[in-house]
Amino acid sequence: MNVDEIVCREFAELASDYLDGEIPDPTLELVEEHLAMCDWCRDHLHHVEATAAALARLPEPAPPATLDALVGAFRRQTKGGGAR
Repeated sequence: MNVDEIVCREFAELASDYLDGEIPDPTLELVEEHLAMCDWCRDHLHHVEATAAALARLPEPAPPATLDALVGAFRRQTKGGGAR
């Protein structure tokens, strides 16, 4: 990474860390300078924020059924009855 400036490609790699507050101070200053001048990176940052917010609103997925649970359910359904 350049020591005197951040370029768009570098910012794109740092966007999530920037939103999470995980960029060290010297680099943070360079990132914020870049954001002040670059419309593309500001737009990219807003897209990353919107995506993170949308993902946070999704319900927690149900735990996947295990093979044993599926086999057990199948056996209970077919026990004694065979094919109908």
